[in-house]
Amino acid sequence: MIDAEEKSTEVAAEKGGEVFSCEDITDEVVLDSRLGIFHRTERWLAASDLHFGYEVSRRAEGGLWPMWGMEAIVRRLRDMVGTWNPDRLILVGDVVDSAAAPQEAVAWLGMLSELEPELILIEGNHDRGEVRRAFDFLPSYVTGEFFFHHGHRDLCEREGACRIEVTGHLHPSVRFADGAGLSLRLPALTREVFSGGDEVWRLPAFSPWAGGHPVRAIDSNNDLQQWACGGGRIIEVE
Repeated sequence: MIDAEEKSTEVAAEKGGEVFSCEDITDEVVLDSRLGIFHRTERWLAASDLHFGYEVSRRAEGGLWPMWGMEAIVRRLRDMVGTWNPDRLILVGDVVDSAAAPQEAVAWLGMLSELEPELILIEGNHDRGEVRRAFDFLPSYVTGEFFFHHGHRDLCEREGACRIEVTGHLHPSVRFADGAGLSLRLPALTREVFSGGDEVWRLPAFSPWAGGHPVRAIDSNNDLQQWACGGGRIIEVE
């Protein structure tokens, strides 16, 4: 486990695991290049849009899709939990892609439930089928000043003292181009800060199959920060 008090933008490697790096987003929250965020004091780890079973869904539709995506999700999430040792694991919607792989999805979530972190499941627009009967999903979740929901529908105003809204759903990304026709799109965390101090964070999609979309500020006067993740590195985009 790495020292959660140490800020580091250097690439590190877990023994036998994926190369990764991390970046402080606030004094308390760190972004892991493996597409999750960790709160040092409250000790929660959050990720969104895992879309577990995506390749099974595409094969059910007749597509010839390779079958390594579910294994990659299991391995990367397990490695992040091992790195940060969180008290709570918050999955912010679209935990599964569809009802196409019920046995695999139930077995995987059952395995997560047996790990040390408390498992918090937030419902997304893709979450359906056997996992919804086997596990409790919440429409939203509040901890400290953070208000988590998937982002696919409008919810009531934030509860209590929450000033930071954390969503998924949009699959935010940043596109890099060389001006000669070559481009690269990377998943990104976005942080939009309003003049009154409230914030909206949009989590990168955890799924290796997820396409990305550019994210614009809700208000053009707001400060929008973006961190792109790829190849074990984090790039802050102005």
